[in-house]
Amino acid sequence: MVKSFIHKGLEKFYRTGSKAGIQAKHSDKLRRILIHSKVKS
Repeated sequence: MVKSFIHKGLEKFYRTGSKAGIQAKHSDKLRRILIHSKVKS
């Protein structure tokens, strides 16, 4: 479970799916990591 974010762009990506604030080429990998961390807890 994700409790908080230090990186504002990553938080925005997590909450809305917006790629503003992160490198677009990293979005697929970040999505997999965030989904895995959400399911795991």
